[in-house]
Amino acid sequence: MWDAVSLGRGRFTGLALVTACAFLPLSAEAQLSKTLVTPGPTAPAQKVFNLLVDLENSARANNGTGRTIIGQHCEAQKEIHQEGSYAGKYYNEAVRLSGGKKPAFTEMDLGPGWYQSSFNDNATEWRATFNGIGFLKDRWTYGDGLVGVSFHHPYPGSTSKNFENTLVETATNSSGQKVNLDDAWFRRLVDWQNNTAEYQTLLKDLKWAADRMQPLKDANVPVLFRPYHEMNKLSGRFWWANRDPYLYKQLWSIIFNYMTNTRGFKNLIWVWSPYNWDGQYGKSPWDYYPTEGADVVAVDIYSGNPYFPARYYDDLKRYNKPRMLAENDKLPVRWDKNISEIDARPWVIYNVWGDLLVKDVNGSGAPNYWNTENNYKAIKDTYSHSKVLTGGAQAPNGNANFNWMSVH
Repeated sequence: MWDAVSLGRGRFTGLALVTACAFLPLSAEAQLSKTLVTPGPTAPAQKVFNLLVDLENSARANNGTGRTIIGQHCEAQKEIHQEGSYAGKYYNEAVRLSGGKKPAFTEMDLGPGWYQSSFNDNATEWRATFNGIGFLKDRWTYGDGLVGVSFHHPYPGSTSKNFENTLVETATNSSGQKVNLDDAWFRRLVDWQNNTAEYQTLLKDLKWAADRMQPLKDANVPVLFRPYHEMNKLSGRFWWANRDPYLYKQLWSIIFNYMTNTRGFKNLIWVWSPYNWDGQYGKSPWDYYPTEGADVVAVDIYSGNPYFPARYYDDLKRYNKPRMLAENDKLPVRWDKNISEIDARPWVIYNVWGDLLVKDVNGSGAPNYWNTENNYKAIKDTYSHSKVLTGGAQAPNGNANFNWMSVH
């Protein structure tokens, strides 16, 4: 019997039975482990992970039974501060443009901030983060699907919390002068053995991050947590990227230990997400794989045609984990292609980044024609594809093709 559904309600009904049976792998390939890297995970976190593993097992069976959860990242900082809108605008845009179908995975970011002078508990000053977390809590509570959290973390010790201060090339100090985030600084930052001043600034930031995520922990919401991503990026890189792999793994161990042991977050599903390793924008990421391991392995792809990422999908198979396309700017089902990305490579989760749902990745504000041409046909075709799992309630109260309450 299929674990995620059988553990959720104790019985199958209607479409839930059909959908669950469709996930059962029919090949002799070895089944993946359902053990999370977090010791003693919460029951909902385990049920969600069981679902992800079942989807991955079906994909590996290579018999056409694979299914993909469609996701939408919401850039709450941009939605609120730049556009004067609200946290979750891009989620609702996806619903509107798809013809009423909801994303089944919603992701928010804890940062990077909008030029606040510090990480603090002011819910008005940090309303994008507070409201974003609340939006995720609602999505889970109402049975709309799964949720995730990423963290574009301005460098520890920065006096202005903004995107520029997440990047090595543009980070500045309190005087507006370029700050030196060299390898010696990074080594001091992760030097927990000597309890350096830099390490203390990191812990201070992690406390703030955990405090913001505490409402999800208190509500027993399982979260796909994706910190310190794109660690293999070569340019336009975050302060944690392109470092000595050993030191990067120290950073991961610090946040893993803090969240898991110090703060007791047992609801997290850990996602490791390098940048596409094409040799131009990203280098080989394998030496950066965390010592503790990860629950989900992923990739961020913004360069090239998404219909040719077979290399990334195939390379990630070595970890025997569910595979996720964590960030992308193009919908996976395109009407002018003979085969969709969903058919060719059934990622467990396919997540579209923020306003790139409708805007070009170059930041010009021009339309993202891949998604918007022919009256947003790629969006509509993706959300109506038979192998795409959408969010919300099932009939008669909604149009989802999976019972998301079954993993509660």
